[in-house]
Amino acid sequence: MATSLGSAHTRPEALFAGRYVVDGLLPWGGLIRYYRASAEGSPVIVSVLPMDVSRSLRAEAAFADFAQRAGSIRSASVPSVLDAGIIDGVPYLAFQDTRGTLLTDLLRDRSLGSLDTLRLGTDVLDALEAGHATGLTHGDLTPQNVVVTRDRHGRLSARVIGIGALPLLRAQVDASAHAVHTGSGKFAIAYMAPELFGGGASHPSADLYAAGALLHHMVTGAPPKGSETDEGFEDMPELPDVVRRARARRPIQRYRSAAAMRAALEWVEVESAKRSPQTQDIAPWMENSHIGSVPVPVLSSTHPPAYVSSNHPPGKVLGSLRPPSPAAVSGADKASPSPHGYRWLQVALLLLVLASLVSFDVWHEARLGDAMEGLSRALHSDSVDGE
Repeated sequence: MATSLGSAHTRPEALFAGRYVVDGLLPWGGLIRYYRASAEGSPVIVSVLPMDVSRSLRAEAAFADFAQRAGSIRSASVPSVLDAGIIDGVPYLAFQDTRGTLLTDLLRDRSLGSLDTLRLGTDVLDALEAGHATGLTHGDLTPQNVVVTRDRHGRLSARVIGIGALPLLRAQVDASAHAVHTGSGKFAIAYMAPELFGGGASHPSADLYAAGALLHHMVTGAPPKGSETDEGFEDMPELPDVVRRARARRPIQRYRSAAAMRAALEWVEVESAKRSPQTQDIAPWMENSHIGSVPVPVLSSTHPPAYVSSNHPPGKVLGSLRPPSPAAVSGADKASPSPHGYRWLQVALLLLVLASLVSFDVWHEARLGDAMEGLSRALHSDSVDGE
C-alpha cells in the first residue's frame, strides 16, 4: 500500500494493521495525531508524525535519533516510549497508556487555584528538564500538549506529550508548512519565544519562555498579551517575577535551566504557605529542611533562587526502545538489592561484629583468670618450699 501523509491520518487502522488495534483518535496535540490503541490486549497511545521519510534517508535518520532520545527520557511527567518505527514512510511512536484531561479543557473560561498551578508548573518543568537532558527541546509547549490527571485525593498532576516533535518537523524540508509556522492550539503564538518567529532554532530557553506563559495562563485564565500586570496573582505576589524572568525577550535574561525555574516555583510555594498555611499543604518543617531541589538558605530568602543544578543526569540514548523482558527485570532485581536489603545487611554485619567482640571479651577474661590462678598456685608452692 502506498501510504501518503494524508492517508496515514485518515486510515490508521490500515496503517497499523497486524501491529496495533486502533480504538480512536484523541483530541491531543495539534500537529501530531494521537490514537488510543492496544497491542495484545495491552493499552497504548500511538502518535503519528505528519511527515513522510520514505524519500529521504536524512529524514529517516533524524527520526531514528529523535525516537531514541525520546525513549531515553526518564521522568514521571513524561509518558514512557515503548515502541517506535516507520510504516510505509510514516513515522510513529507508541508510549504507555495515559489517561487524563487536556489542560486546554481545564482552562476553558476559568483559571486554576494557586496550589494546582504550582503543582502542574513543577511537573511541566520536570518534564522539560528531563527532555533537555537528552538533547531534546519541546518547541511546542502549550496547554494542548499537557495532559492532567487527578488522583483519589484530588491532587492534580501533569504529563507533557510531544517533546522534541516540532523541532524535528521544522528541520525537514518535506514537513507540513503549517507545522513550520505554527504550533498546537489556538494560543500557540502567545507561547512562542520571540527568537522563534524569525525561524530561529528551538533552544531550552524557548521552552522556559513557554512555561512562563503557561503559568500566567493557569493563574489568570488567559495567556499573556501585551504589557503584563500583577492582577490575579494576589495570593502569590512572588509569581509574576518568575513569569517575567521566564518570558524575558532575550534568552540570556531567562532562567539558566528548567531546574532553576522549578526551584523558583518551589520557593514561591513555600512563601505562599507562610502567608496562608490553611490553604497549602506545606509542612512547617520545610523551613528548616529541603523542598525538592531548593537548599535551606534559599527558603528564608526574600528572592527566588536564580540557579539550581539539574536533578536529571544527561540522558543516555537507548539502543533499543523496547522495554526489558520480565525475566531481565526479575534478574536485575535479584542482582541489585533494594536500599532496604542493604540496610538489613548492615544491621546483620553490625550484630555479628558485636557478638564477636563479646565472645572475645569473655574468652579473654577466662584466659586471664586461668593465668592468675596458675600464678597464685606457683607463688603458694614457692612459699611452701621456702619454709
